Amino acid sequence: MTEAAHSAPTLVERPVSIARRHGQACFFCGAVHKPMRSAGSVQLRGSDRVWPIVTCGCREGK
Repeated sequence: MTEAAHSAPTLVERPVSIARRHGQACFFCGAVHKPMRSAGSVQLRGSDRVWPIVTCGCREGK
């Protein structure tokens, strides 16, 4: 298993679009037409569901 699979999910306080929660869009910028890779998981405040998320790399200074 990867290191991300062992880490606790990030708690998110704000509303998140369903596309970002389902890994169909970059969690951070919302891009849908870029290559995506795993970015860990999140849990929305008030929910017990953990969502795997993806990123296009926008937070990596590219």
